Amino acid sequence: MAEEVIWNSLHGIPDGPDCGEEKKLEKRFVESIDVTGINCLDLGFNYGWWTWLLLKNIGKEGKVYAWEPNQFLYENYLSKWPFKNLTGYNYALSDRKGEQDFHIYSDSGRRSGWNSLEKISDAELITIKKIKTKTLDDWWKENNQPDIGFMKIDCEGHDLKILQGGDQMIRTTRPGYIVIEQQDSDVTKILENLNYTDHHEHSDIGLADSIWKYNIQSNKQ
Repeated sequence: MAEEVIWNSLHGIPDGPDCGEEKKLEKRFVESIDVTGINCLDLGFNYGWWTWLLLKNIGKEGKVYAWEPNQFLYENYLSKWPFKNLTGYNYALSDRKGEQDFHIYSDSGRRSGWNSLEKISDAELITIKKIKTKTLDDWWKENNQPDIGFMKIDCEGHDLKILQGGDQMIRTTRPGYIVIEQQDSDVTKILENLNYTDHHEHSDIGLADSIWKYNIQSNKQ
């Protein structure tokens, strides 16, 4: 049963594209960096592709912490993955702790991956519900401030607020890489102020998401 759940996660469901070429690039990138033994954050688990890539490469000492506030994806996939070095959470990360509106575009299937704390202007909305939110800094302090070596953020337009809520954790732990979907001037400003650069040996790999690397040679902290 566990193998079937993982298979279904990684291959998605048959109502949309497989994004095979993008997955190949992501796989090549993860395998080209050393994540052995480190703690990794997957912010926006979805069907688990990035979590799977990280689990395959971190070894026995590494850990993956994954967030998926989408009830369908959490209950059918993340909560059923049977790995001892994976911890999953069903609340949303943001820039503040409390409750926020969660916009529901589908109760199931691939389109449920659009569900977000952000309103998508041209998408048909089913309903809005309140969900629990925390900041990354909240989580970090509650879990004894672990070292973090890698972060992937893909939360349907809410990435900037997640960065804002994780400022202390990022400044302290200095993850080697942050892969992020949202690409705008506000995200760029925050990451540059945190001493990250998007000009490095992996810049031209061709990912749709941007790859930011901690700039050791220009440490502003």
